[in-house]
Amino acid sequence: MSTKLTLSIDENVVAEAKEYAKESGKSLSKLIEGYLRGLKNKKIVKHEELPPSIKRLHGCIKIDDNRDYKDIYVEALLEKYNKL
Repeated sequence: MSTKLTLSIDENVVAEAKEYAKESGKSLSKLIEGYLRGLKNKKIVKHEELPPSIKRLHGCIKIDDNRDYKDIYVEALLEKYNKL
């Protein structure tokens, strides 16, 4: 079930957010909902801490795996380089 939410946000921020949403092919509501869900799950990474090349990629891959990303990375490296 959806509900309406009224927010007071700087108009420039709203304009930029709408542009970003359009470029992402999502509605602004869906972007904000995703952000709020992430807060609940404590999976939000602070974008200001990320380099620009990673900021563009952040969130583009969804996995249902609950393992730590480091474990997945090590597994991929072992799979790639243990084929000697």
